Amino acid sequence: MKKAVLGLLILSLLLTLPGLMQRHQAEWNNRNYETIIPFQDIQSLVSKDPSLQLGDVLRDLKDAGLHAVSIQPETLNSLEDIGDINVLTGGRIQEMSILNSDLEGVADQVSNEGAYIHIQNENELTGRLRDVFQAEETVRMANKDFIHFPALNSAQFNETPIGYTEEIIDEIKRADLSVVFRMPNSLNEENPYVFNQLLDLSDEKSNRLLFSGDEVIGYPDAEKIKSFAQKLKDENIAVYAIEFADQLGIGTMARAIDFDIIRLHSIDLNKVPSMEEGVDRAVRAVKERNIRSLFIRVEEGADPGEALLKTEEFIQAINSRMPVHYKPGKAQMFDQISVPFWSQLSALMAAVLFISLAVQAVFSSRALFYASLAGTFLIAAAAFLLKAQILLQGLALLVAVITPIFAVISIKNRKGIFLPYGRAALISFAGIIIITSLLNGNEFLVKIEAFRGVKLTYIVPILFVMIYALLRDLKGILNMKVQYWHLAVIGLIGIIGLYYISRTGNAGSVSSIELAFRQWLEEVLYVRPRTKEFLIGFPFFVLALYIYPLNQKIGLYLLIPGVIGYLSIVNTFTHLHIPLYISLLRTFYSLALGLVIGLLFIFLYKQGRSIYEKKWKLRC
Repeated sequence: MKKAVLGLLILSLLLTLPGLMQRHQAEWNNRNYETIIPFQDIQSLVSKDPSLQLGDVLRDLKDAGLHAVSIQPETLNSLEDIGDINVLTGGRIQEMSILNSDLEGVADQVSNEGAYIHIQNENELTGRLRDVFQAEETVRMANKDFIHFPALNSAQFNETPIGYTEEIIDEIKRADLSVVFRMPNSLNEENPYVFNQLLDLSDEKSNRLLFSGDEVIGYPDAEKIKSFAQKLKDENIAVYAIEFADQLGIGTMARAIDFDIIRLHSIDLNKVPSMEEGVDRAVRAVKERNIRSLFIRVEEGADPGEALLKTEEFIQAINSRMPVHYKPGKAQMFDQISVPFWSQLSALMAAVLFISLAVQAVFSSRALFYASLAGTFLIAAAAFLLKAQILLQGLALLVAVITPIFAVISIKNRKGIFLPYGRAALISFAGIIIITSLLNGNEFLVKIEAFRGVKLTYIVPILFVMIYALLRDLKGILNMKVQYWHLAVIGLIGIIGLYYISRTGNAGSVSSIELAFRQWLEEVLYVRPRTKEFLIGFPFFVLALYIYPLNQKIGLYLLIPGVIGYLSIVNTFTHLHIPLYISLLRTFYSLALGLVIGLLFIFLYKQGRSIYEKKWKLRC
């Protein structure tokens, strides 16, 4: 029976591989990455230094390796900044009338509601002000005509888009740079000019949209989002997803455009500790997290010429440090991953069989085997028939939690070091194949959807192995007289546990020494293995394999830190936006280095035991 189930599991795992190969090909073939600078940063440099000309600055950045410039639609504030309009409030006019007698008669007539706008330069955008904002009478002040907009409020000055300046777009294109359009979620339904202008201005080279603020256009109305998305899709316009930003509505937008999403990472040169660290961040983002667009904010406080030079050097450093596999150029969407029907079904079958075998191996209970087989089959069937993403994620979480437990607990029936070590690795890879096959698709590649339950994968296996190791001594422990040092040990374990949990995820804290060590590993090995795997988890597991036949109690206790290595490699693959080959390479390094360091642990243990026994015998 067990051999038949194992054979069926192996067959199911093999049938999932075509789907994983599709994912690998989609990642491997998408080699282009781009750099983007916002136009307002460039404009700020030019405005501060008269010797800098916009066209020359754009061409210099292009020569340095810049690919695109992002442009915002103009607002009242931006039009005033460039001198196209003058804006006065009623209160301001009344203040000015105190010093200017020509305004005394007008000051009594103006309203404190809204604002008065004088158009300094007539152009397409200033001509649209009456369409965008509700206008009333025109008031003449100091030989100038001011249009009164009574409903205008302070928020609209910087939030309401009026339109894109086509002259600026033309200037950017003349420098052979692409244009990335930005758009806030403050479009007026009765006045769709800005969105329609975006559709008209986009072309084969400039067909990318980056949303401003915390929301996509149309949010919170899902139907509006889908309507905008369909128009973008019809014009072949792709959308950026900003890493760590989680803009509201991006999931709805992404699904409506078939996940034609480009992952973008933002780097502010005003905030990076050093240029070197900024370059490392950029390279790592492209290489390790499927980022294909780098949004660079120019340094503000420096001299404009110096800031421009630093920006050019930063872009050049990124291009020179980037692995040769990746090429600077226009970022592309990932090819569509189309997993065959039978491959999806095989992944579900593999999950059911794997969990059931793990339960039997851990608990040695045929009844629990059949119970888990029935329970997981129902979950898998529901996930398949209902196309329920949450059930797939739940099944993947079960596999992720049980895989490291299955890998390490099985040593109780094994002897030697190399075969059990390899067997544990194979069990882990079986679980990894199932997880990555269950959650396989473009939505995971661009991190619109993700594996759920990362913290549980870090905590549950350790707690389970700890309870498993202590189980035989549980009665003695419960009846033990509590000493003060027991409380101290419990407190220390608690602190270590909290520190361990705090290091999980993106916000984990790391010392400067460890950061330097990590950087060295990355430079030597292309991608760094995780320190908790090759310095803690795997070495202690190897030591447990050696000690278990000699002392089962200590061997089981050593599995508590030993399980960390296996839960960590499983967790590596649950980060589904990390390229498969990166995760595989990282895991190979960890397993190899962990084995070597584990053998060193055994050597040190033997030497320590030999010295201890010699000294003990001498004393006796």
